[in-house]
Amino acid sequence: MDGIDMMQAWTVLITGFVVVFAVLILLIVIIKIYSTIVYNIQNKPKKDKSKKDDDDTPKGTGAGGGATCASASGGVSPDVLACIAAAVEFMYGTGNVRIKNIKKAPARRAWANAGVVTNTRPF
Repeated sequence: MDGIDMMQAWTVLITGFVVVFAVLILLIVIIKIYSTIVYNIQNKPKKDKSKKDDDDTPKGTGAGGGATCASASGGVSPDVLACIAAAVEFMYGTGNVRIKNIKKAPARRAWANAGVVTNTRPF
């Protein structure tokens, strides 16, 4: 084996493996710390506003379940409000659910609307 020092080749090989795996482990630790910080920020306990409600709309468990809404503001018809309330009740079950605000979504451009139609098409 002319010109190749086997001891030096093994040293370079082992050093390369150690450096690569050390950097990978360091990246894993950094990403884990970052995800923990983001999780804690997103799930931070919010100030308890349930003791003081600003609006005095009653929380309901009426005939339709737990979904109630104060009024049909924003140009939304009562039929649409009833459908939204039924969908909310279906998703969250009966209980104390309150719909505080319903607004009409802003108009989309043609390409955005085509994307929505394409991505929400049933199977």
